[in-house]
Amino acid sequence: MPKPEKIKAVEALKARFSAAKGIILADFTGLTVAEANDLRRKCREAGVEYRVVKNTLARIAAHEIELEELEGFFQGPIAVALSETDSVAPARVLAEFRKTVRKPVFIGGFLEGRVYTPEELRRIAALPPREGLLAQVIGAIQAPMGQVVWTLEGLMRNLVSILDQASKKAEGSS
Repeated sequence: MPKPEKIKAVEALKARFSAAKGIILADFTGLTVAEANDLRRKCREAGVEYRVVKNTLARIAAHEIELEELEGFFQGPIAVALSETDSVAPARVLAEFRKTVRKPVFIGGFLEGRVYTPEELRRIAALPPREGLLAQVIGAIQAPMGQVVWTLEGLMRNLVSILDQASKKAEGSS
């Protein structure tokens, strides 16, 4: 018979997994207490929840909410980073932290309904934020229009200059 604490822990994990847009699993082995606290602080600032989980309870929670794809990842020391608002934020925070500490190591992830390998997570984390990507797309769309406007303005300036010179020449000859 399962203990009530374990049942509550599984229910809490199920709720977090269900609400999360992005779930990143990482091996935290080798982090000092100070580094782990620093990572937690950076996660909180980015709106990411970071916690160490018991593998058995996490597997049960994943199975019960039909995230069987994640069950195989829960082996060894695993920490879960998840976000309910931004699917890429957990990967981005962990990748940024890895630049200085070289840990934690990506194990796998589940973003927007799909499982990702550690290499895919590294590439996703390297992408600019959503707002940056949107700005790049808008810039790419606007660039040709801006060139057209610039060209038309140039033609208008040339036309005005030609008409001005013609009027000065007409005044000078009369």
